[in-house]
Amino acid sequence: MATSSENPPGREDKVAKVLREHMESHGIGCVSVGPSRRPNLIFSSHDGRHADLVMHGHMDTVPVGRPESWSHDPFGSEIVDGAFYGRGACDMKGPLAALAETLIIYAEEHHHQPLLVLNTSDEERVFSGAENVVKSGELAGVRYGVCAEPTNLQVLAGEKGLFWSRIVATGKSAHGSRPELGVNAISACIDAIDVLLSDEYPYEKDRLLGKPTVNVGLIRGGIMVNVVPDSCEAQLDFRTAKGQSPESLMKLMNERLNSAGLSNRVKVEYMHGKPAVLTPHDSVIVQVAVEEVERATGVHSALGAATYGTDCSVLQTKAGILNVICGPGMIEHAHQPDEHISLNQLYKAVDVFLGIARRFDQ
Repeated sequence: MATSSENPPGREDKVAKVLREHMESHGIGCVSVGPSRRPNLIFSSHDGRHADLVMHGHMDTVPVGRPESWSHDPFGSEIVDGAFYGRGACDMKGPLAALAETLIIYAEEHHHQPLLVLNTSDEERVFSGAENVVKSGELAGVRYGVCAEPTNLQVLAGEKGLFWSRIVATGKSAHGSRPELGVNAISACIDAIDVLLSDEYPYEKDRLLGKPTVNVGLIRGGIMVNVVPDSCEAQLDFRTAKGQSPESLMKLMNERLNSAGLSNRVKVEYMHGKPAVLTPHDSVIVQVAVEEVERATGVHSALGAATYGTDCSVLQTKAGILNVICGPGMIEHAHQPDEHISLNQLYKAVDVFLGIARRFDQ
């Protein structure tokens, strides 16, 4: 937590240096992939040996926001009443520390089967770190993954997809006292949003992934209150469910604009997207993770799915790695002032991760 890796701007190299020096001091080898300022680190218990399992997390965090909204220094690494405070405490430098300790202990136990730990950059924005790792081929042959995002040590077998789109409206400027001489782009943009969100978009029902959601996350337009605005932009954040894709959503959105007679003044632009991900319930990684969580915590994990995005969306769809999401901390504490994580959960997480790794060595 004491080393900032806010994204933006996205300088994960300082955190990577701390992690690499710590792991190498315990004899753990490392391969770095990607640009030097935004590296992705792959640690291995057995250098040069094929592994079936990778445990992973990201080094970047969201920005601190307004410092005055924090009761604890976001980079102070304070421990108060059994909890560790700071930006990234649960999302996800705390879980990264648990993964590091897991790999150190696993290596010291001299297992036959190698274990990999991957630390990525740029997860909080567009997953470019995971993309670079997949393209490098360093994870070739890895079959299973554990993403250590904060889940309160419950097992999630999938995650919703993501589709970000930009609504761009154009108009004609005029003096605010003569609005009839102009075309108000803000009004057109609002009309388009109403049309686009007037009804649900088709999806396949799934117990874990549930229903899709949408949020109007940004809107901007105009230059002054006394000028009819000639441009306006809104950005929509869809969290997609099974059966939805950016391509299908773009097609349906354009059809709605056409039907409403708005397509001559409003356009939909694709920004970023990724598919929903779901690991079969009967997969070995799901079964082992559920059993090890119950062994370590005494709680049987009811399978769920994440509403947020993770590197699994890249590692699973582009490298074929079947993942579960399971880590210490609560997602409700992430991206918030006074972000924190229970030390007890960090210790239990190491127990869970070691249990999973040992099962894959049998």
